[in-house]
Order: sequence, then C-alpha cells, then structure tokens
Amino acid sequence: MRKLTEDNQRGTLRTSRFTLSINFWIRIALFSVFWMLLTGWQPSSWGVGAVFVIMSSSLSLFLTDKQQQTKNWIINPTKSISFLFYFFEQSLRGGWDIAKLALIPQSKLSPGVITYHTDLVTESQIFTLMQILSLLPGTVSAHRQDGEITIHVLNLNSFDRTEIDDCQLRVSELLGSRTPLLGGRVDS
Repeated sequence: MRKLTEDNQRGTLRTSRFTLSINFWIRIALFSVFWMLLTGWQPSSWGVGAVFVIMSSSLSLFLTDKQQQTKNWIINPTKSISFLFYFFEQSLRGGWDIAKLALIPQSKLSPGVITYHTDLVTESQIFTLMQILSLLPGTVSAHRQDGEITIHVLNLNSFDRTEIDDCQLRVSELLGSRTPLLGGRVDS
C-alpha cells in the first residue's frame, strides 16, 4: 500500500513537472513572437531578445498562481476572440463617452463611489476584471479588498450595474471559474 502511494506521488510530481515544462516552452514561443513583432523581425535583436524572452517566460511562470500552473492555461480561441470584440467595443464606448463629456461641458454629472462584490476567485480574474472595468464608460476601478472592488463612477444617474455583471461573466468565461457566478452585489 505504501509503495502504491509513493508511486502515485512520483507520478503526480512527474506530471506537474511535465506541465510546467510545457507551459514554459509555450511562454517562450509566445514571448518570442512578441519580441519579433516588437523589433520588426530583425535577427540582430536576438542577442538581447533571447535574454529578455527567457527572463519574461521564467518570471511569468513564477508569478502565475500555483493552481493555474498545474492546469492547462491555454485559453479557448473562440472565447478569446469574443472577449477581444467585447474589449474593443467597451474601449470605443468609453472613449466616446469621455469625448462627449469633454466636448459638451454642460452635462450634468453625479460622480460617486460604489462597492461591487465580485464572485471571481483567482487573482488573475479579479485583476483582469478591474482593468476591463476601467474601460467601461464612466468607471474606474479604484481599490480592491478581498472580494470587493471600489469603483469610481462619473455619473451615478446613468450607472448600469448589468454592465459590470456582464464584464464579470465575460472575464469568468475567458479565464475559467470553478464556481458558478451568482452576480455581484453593488453598494452605493
């Protein structure tokens, strides 16, 4: 029985090392492509580029949650493309709303701060949600503590909580969620 447990632990260790190795090489490939795009495909840049690609890959692997390192972290391409369209749409809407505020200064604003209780569980999910929330028209993520995000809103009168719920759902779909989302709660 003891031997079976030891063999099982060795198998688990081998599997996690294999997963880490694959994740490392995938990161090397992605950072290499990024480096080539950054330098305009110039082979002479690889003297410095190789160092930065290896350092970036190692650092990103080190900073990734331990749970994410053992699971397959490659994102579904369909979900990625859908999220990119959502990201692009929200960027345009946010920019348009701010441009309107700048060009029509007599707009009645009612700025305020709200607290949004999120159902997301991992650091990467919450961080991504906060960054995307800053793109929503008239919102900026200001602070996070535990499962609560403090959001500055330019106009409380036109604030729509469903946009934040939709954003949370899309982040959850993109980065995966182990728990079903119940919809966050908003406290004004």
